Amino acid sequence: MIRARAKFAAAVTAVVIAAAGLVATASPAQAATTYKGTVKAGTTLQVNDVVTSANGQFRLVMQGDGNLVEYGIGNAVLWASNTPNQYGAVAVVGTDGRLSLVRSGKLIAQWGTTGVAKDFGVRADGELRMRKTNNNAMWRIKSFQSRVASGGTILPGTVLRSDAGGPRTFTMQADGNLVQYVSGKAVWSSQTFNNAGATAAVQTDGNLVVRSKDGRRVLWASNTTGRGAGQLLVQVDGNVVLYGSADTRTWSTKPVTGLLWPVKGTTISGRYGDDRGAGHVPRYHQGTDAPVKVGTPVYSSGRGTVTTVVRNHASYGNYVVVSYGLTTVLTAHLSEIGVTKGQVVGIGKQLGKSGNTGQSTGPHLHVETRVNGTLKDPLTLLAFR
Repeated sequence: MIRARAKFAAAVTAVVIAAAGLVATASPAQAATTYKGTVKAGTTLQVNDVVTSANGQFRLVMQGDGNLVEYGIGNAVLWASNTPNQYGAVAVVGTDGRLSLVRSGKLIAQWGTTGVAKDFGVRADGELRMRKTNNNAMWRIKSFQSRVASGGTILPGTVLRSDAGGPRTFTMQADGNLVQYVSGKAVWSSQTFNNAGATAAVQTDGNLVVRSKDGRRVLWASNTTGRGAGQLLVQVDGNVVLYGSADTRTWSTKPVTGLLWPVKGTTISGRYGDDRGAGHVPRYHQGTDAPVKVGTPVYSSGRGTVTTVVRNHASYGNYVVVSYGLTTVLTAHLSEIGVTKGQVVGIGKQLGKSGNTGQSTGPHLHVETRVNGTLKDPLTLLAFR
């Protein structure tokens, strides 16, 4: 039976500020003042001031270049104001509930809604939040971290999350237990409770370990030493997966089910790597084609997140890209698209309908797959339905 000492309550209703186009121009410099957890309303964050989560894992830095940036484990950029080259700008936590970026008295950018504010802070899962005087959220920026690269350490109290505000988390609890939660229910645990202050580390040798507070004892390990430097990923399919240097799964909290071919049927008209002849760009076929008629339903390959939706592309026509952990599946030449960017899709969700759009010589579905950005033969990754 899984034992877990902490549960995380559902977040209060609040205005969500979108964090798009993350831009950071430099690693954070030495802070002038560090505020742990929260900073009081009415405070001005000067250049190099920092607001951290309670354990210091996540850091919001007022950089000298004018960019306000939140960093996570391994200096991963979780959110940015996208205001570089505004040298000397400061961030004002207003008593009216707004967060403002100001340079020489001129407003550069502003976030939030008006009200009587108490403080602004960085939560244990990386979320940025302005609070009212009654401690309820006034508004928030749903920043989060879903992956930890090798060499990264997860501190006590840190919450990793699969997606913005999603119910799938992976928590290094203060009691020493590393726990996966889905919709508030513990579904996996390292069973290392009663070890207050323990940390979890994604080691460069490919092992995921939980160590005692002093670092001397290994309390739990994935036993994947030798698989090489990879990354840990909290996925939207409800699984937490450790990938090795070859981008293959080396450990996961639950068994992995295979990804499925996007349409029903096994007929293939064009294969990955086919030489399409001089004049084609690229000359060699980057995907695999299914010769289906216009209007054939196109489905998701598993549980994933829609990362790209494009219409009227010169070559691909209408196409959709869905991310399943480290694997992405692109379906192109669609006649209809039925999903939106950022949407979490379940197994068998209809993404759209096949067509003959873009640079297409006839009705068909073009399928491309990539693992960690590298093209792969779709038929080696996707099973027919």
